[in-house]
Amino acid sequence: MTSIPQKHALLPDLSRRRLLRAVGFGTAGAAGAGLLTSCAGGDSAGDGPTQFTGVFDFDLDSQTRNVHTEDGALLLNSVYKDLFLCTGAMFNWDTHEWDHLLLEGHEWDGDDLLVTLRPGLHWSDGESLNADDAMYSYAMRILEAPPWGFGFPQVEELEKLDDLTVRLGMEERFDGLERSILKHRIVSKVTYADLGERALDLVQDGVRQGDDEHTEWNAEYVEFAPDEIVCSGPYKFDEAQMSDARITLVRNEDGYQGTEVHFDEVVVHKGDNRQSALLVQQGEVDYSTLAPSAADQQAFEEVEGFTWIEHAGYDGVGLMFNFEAKPELEDVRVRKALALVLDGEQIGQVARGEGYHRIEHYTGLVDRQAQELMSAEELDALETYDQDLDRAEELLEEAGWTKEDGVWHLPDGSESGFEVIGVAGWNDFELTATQVEEAWTDFGIPTTARNVPEDNPWGIWGAGDFEVAVRQWGNPEQPDYWGAFQMNFLTENDPGSDAPGQSFELEVDSPTHGEVDLRELVDTAQRGDSEEERTEALRTMMTVFNELLPRIPVWGYTYLSPAVEGIRVAGFDHDHPAGQNEQYQDNHVILQLIQGDLRPVEG
Repeated sequence: MTSIPQKHALLPDLSRRRLLRAVGFGTAGAAGAGLLTSCAGGDSAGDGPTQFTGVFDFDLDSQTRNVHTEDGALLLNSVYKDLFLCTGAMFNWDTHEWDHLLLEGHEWDGDDLLVTLRPGLHWSDGESLNADDAMYSYAMRILEAPPWGFGFPQVEELEKLDDLTVRLGMEERFDGLERSILKHRIVSKVTYADLGERALDLVQDGVRQGDDEHTEWNAEYVEFAPDEIVCSGPYKFDEAQMSDARITLVRNEDGYQGTEVHFDEVVVHKGDNRQSALLVQQGEVDYSTLAPSAADQQAFEEVEGFTWIEHAGYDGVGLMFNFEAKPELEDVRVRKALALVLDGEQIGQVARGEGYHRIEHYTGLVDRQAQELMSAEELDALETYDQDLDRAEELLEEAGWTKEDGVWHLPDGSESGFEVIGVAGWNDFELTATQVEEAWTDFGIPTTARNVPEDNPWGIWGAGDFEVAVRQWGNPEQPDYWGAFQMNFLTENDPGSDAPGQSFELEVDSPTHGEVDLRELVDTAQRGDSEEERTEALRTMMTVFNELLPRIPVWGYTYLSPAVEGIRVAGFDHDHPAGQNEQYQDNHVILQLIQGDLRPVEG
């Protein structure tokens, strides 16, 4: 890491004091943890049913049982969803292979994707699970799929070949096209009988999202509120054991793996980030994916049986610029200077405790992916943006900025300044914003941090209602490399429209590659005819991102999930074949549970 010149050595002290305050609080938290563990293990192994316990901030009253909508449905935003409503398959983000769940398999026949369900499966209401369920589920998703997506929007034909097999005819085939289809959650044909049958008729007639017929169907779909969730996985809801404080899932013996899982019940406690941390400290939760603070992370170390489950990160947090609101940012020297003022490692530690990693290669991809596409020599030749305050001064002066009475002024003589928005309730975003405020202000660029409401930051980002926003870079939802550049360049970026977002022009002049169209490169990286063509597009975008720095990666996610062994769970596999999976997309702990690899403590 670049050393800080002595004349600037005192600038980051305020952030260091904030870090020390966090650590000091953590020490106090750790002292209390020993008291909590003395009464831990409320549902520990014994004569009763074996339990696996988790935590999520659910709401029985407000959340719907319309699980096909996913957003807003009960537990569908949690990692526990795969236990009661399985996907067709889970993707291995390291090997790029599939672990089939509800599907027995899939294959391509030209431009046709053939998917085959496992035989002998039943829903929790006793109905058989077959191709009719898949036909209704796929038709509803085709009807709902936005045309800019990939997977279901490309389906032109839908045909039931036999009781377990469905053919999806595609308009074109490209690498990874099948992913959203294999990962789709098939829902009950009985629950969705009317909506599913009508959706299938509409799709067969060529109706798609935005057509008048779809609008009419959708009005009923969004209001649909079934009384219960009919389950396909190894567990189902026990209505008699559901309360505002906890949800209990019991075996669904006729569902997928219902007789193979080793826990009789899965209990999901209600809790937000802070409550989750307390439940872990009390030994009441075996595994949590809710984000603990740095203080909580320290307190966990005193919990008997505590262990960290590490999930690979494929994104990070950084700064997204609004080039229309602040034209001075169009000068790449200014963007680079702003990056060089920041100590990303310190910001990450304050924001995430141990749950972050520093950025080594500023390519728009997480470092593990960058290292798969470029050699060490090629990566070493790229620019780095570790903190270097002297170099930041040089760049601003080259850009025509001047410093008067400790404050930087723009070339036109006006005083510089930015507002940086975080998101209220997103602790790592809030702490990143305040540290950027502090660093830039101390450097002589007056900056104010403000948090926007957490209910709709996406609307604010998309509308371009910001100057600088704390925002993700990379892509935690798309394992293919091109997904990161879709996020970095295209998400919340449509210059001149009603939702301009960043207002970053996509036809750019690269010092290395000359004039390039980034939108075309993203498309080529996704749909290019050969692997060589796709890889070359990716390598070009990596270089362009590094040269032009359209947004600043500050730190990367390392997802550390607290877990407890020896109370209910005998132990977790820390070297699982799917251990590089993203925790929310294809969670390998949940996969272990489903596949029967997690076992209870022997009573």
